[in-house]
Amino acid sequence: MTAGQILRHNGQSVLGSVSAAYVQALLDTATARGVERSRLATEAGIEMRHLDDPAWRLDLNGLLRLFDLARHAGGDDLIGLHMGMQVRPRTFSALGYAAMSCNTLGEAVALIPRYESLVYDGGSTVVSTSGGRVRLAWRSGMPDGERMRPVNEAIVAGWLSFGRWITGIRGEIREACFQHRRPTGGNEYERLFGCPVRFNAEDNALSFDIALLATPLVQHDAQLRLLMEQRAREQLQQIHGAQLTPRVVVAIRQRLPQRAPTASEVAQALDLSERSLRRRLQAEHVSFGDLLVQVRRELALHYLAQPDLGLSEITLLLGYGEQSSFTAAFKSWLGLPPGEYRQRHFAGPAHGG
Repeated sequence: MTAGQILRHNGQSVLGSVSAAYVQALLDTATARGVERSRLATEAGIEMRHLDDPAWRLDLNGLLRLFDLARHAGGDDLIGLHMGMQVRPRTFSALGYAAMSCNTLGEAVALIPRYESLVYDGGSTVVSTSGGRVRLAWRSGMPDGERMRPVNEAIVAGWLSFGRWITGIRGEIREACFQHRRPTGGNEYERLFGCPVRFNAEDNALSFDIALLATPLVQHDAQLRLLMEQRAREQLQQIHGAQLTPRVVVAIRQRLPQRAPTASEVAQALDLSERSLRRRLQAEHVSFGDLLVQVRRELALHYLAQPDLGLSEITLLLGYGEQSSFTAAFKSWLGLPPGEYRQRHFAGPAHGG
């Protein structure tokens, strides 16, 4: 089995993937705006039968294409924001029902980093507290370009909508932040969030008073929570299996924007010795070097399809110190320098180099 086959096993992707339930939520939002559901799915390359399979996943490129088609077909440029405001427990699979059953909002928030990959495994949520406030931040590890905007909006708005639904109160948000620039018609953000909204921020986040964590949940049920957490663990096992490879891929992807990580650094992040990491990967018929190359290759193709990213930016995002190093690596993968490949395969000329 090759590295590429391993990375795509069971619907997994270097770029991350989302659950069938999350895709259903987006289709529901588009349908409410007059878009014909089956036609939209077909145009996005999604077979309707897959949506009834809890184990099915859609990779990030497929999700971005679906968002693009949905917002244009429905005439709703803020469809990610509006989708997020309509989420319910089923949107988040077992995580949603486990969170809903917790005693307090704080317990529910604590479940997000643990089980969020059931919904979308293309990034991570970081919960922090400072100065009497809680900050819930979403870090996708992808450039904050226009194409990622609806995904980031859906996630942050989904937190707010779901939090209000499980507590039964509006709950005052102190600030909402987004990495992207304020779009046209941006006043909708203040209306929905009911607080100051900051754009061009370092990440996508919500900030609220720490006292809200003690808010009791409307439908708390200790037995249901135990059942749903068990189900969440089972679903994680189904998605990722016992393989180490997917965890290494995530660790590599998260660190690449700074520089190419070493096997030792990734092993430490996964609480393993480097020797153990290499031995377990060998048992899965792949090496750390294979995975690093595969991640860089797939990310490079994803970034080249985004005309707002220049070659110099892509070089840095892939952890290369020099553009010449990126060019040489890309030529070894696909036989063409990245600028020429972009001109041949993607709309618009190459930028930034």
